[in-house]
Amino acid sequence: MGALLELLGSIGTILFSLTKDVTEEEIEKNINFLKEYQWFQKYLDNDKFENLIMNDKDVRFVIGKLNSEKMKKNAYYKKHQIKIQKVLLRKSN
Repeated sequence: MGALLELLGSIGTILFSLTKDVTEEEIEKNINFLKEYQWFQKYLDNDKFENLIMNDKDVRFVIGKLNSEKMKKNAYYKKHQIKIQKVLLRKSN
């Protein structure tokens, strides 16, 4: 039983290390980058969504994870636009 718990702990450690930690600096940089897009501006114009963008840790994590350099690629852009929209809609309900 102890070996199983040790194995599960090791797997958890590996998975945790694979997730990218995001800093407030990255989040703010990405928010400023996203402000260039009209769809994101519409969310900022809505008080409920603006509050989520500025304060909700899950929404901010999704925003912080995106790579602004890769946003120039259409597939990456669309994928992350959908991710941001989904987390905002999920958190607003």
